[in-house]
Amino acid sequence: MVHLKIAGIMFAAVGIGMAGCATAPPPDMGRTTVLPLAAAHSDITFMLTTGSRQQAACAEVPVCRNGGGAVAGKPTPIAVQVQRVARVLQHGVESLYPDLALRIPGFTDRGFDVYIAAGDEPGSVSSASGRIALNAAFGVSLPYDDWLAFVIAREMGHVIARHHEENSSVSIATSVIMNILIPGSGLLKSAASTIGAELVVGSKRDRQASEADAIALNLLQAAGFGLHDVALSLVIASAGLDDGSWSQGFRKSSDKLIAGARGSRFADASDSAAAGSAR
Repeated sequence: MVHLKIAGIMFAAVGIGMAGCATAPPPDMGRTTVLPLAAAHSDITFMLTTGSRQQAACAEVPVCRNGGGAVAGKPTPIAVQVQRVARVLQHGVESLYPDLALRIPGFTDRGFDVYIAAGDEPGSVSSASGRIALNAAFGVSLPYDDWLAFVIAREMGHVIARHHEENSSVSIATSVIMNILIPGSGLLKSAASTIGAELVVGSKRDRQASEADAIALNLLQAAGFGLHDVALSLVIASAGLDDGSWSQGFRKSSDKLIAGARGSRFADASDSAAAGSAR
């Protein structure tokens, strides 16, 4: 009976959480009424779960130090590349979203803060206020600018769509509901809150990924990156991905962009052939 009661409470919390996310503002700005402190909650979670920010000194990165070709104390190649690509993408952000600092709590006029963080596996993560951390493992594969641009643009898409605030709002709301509905042990409340929030956030993951991908594509085009060049870099680099959760999600996004690029090229070729036969 106790298990059934807990399960019922969790499903009720999930239902309430999903009902609270039913509003539908523009697709690039999320679909949830954001709760107060959601951005702060997201930023705290980001700080607690992200690897330490690297100082971009070659002597501190084993891959760079042992690989040769760089002088100790100088910025690592991947750190320089990330900063360069992020600056180009920032132009696209400013073109499409000139008022972003007014729309997102904690986002500054300086734009996105993109950097390399310690991490042995491919991965990227972002916070509600516009910080984006890419794992140092990317430096091993020496990625193309176009590939790296898509990685960064996807995280920018999540920030612009306010997905982090949406997910934090779910976590806060679920925690409040569990404290009201479940008496007694704080451990039980904590476990139920965590599971309930994960269920709700998990149900949104595919939709959020699609929204972030769509925004990323617009940012890439606004920043001057070519769709076919990005798609080619994704095809070439796909073999270097592992089987981790980040790589699996990134592979899904890559496959959609590659399919779109192939469809676009086929349409362009058909239009050219039709124009030629009409002459």
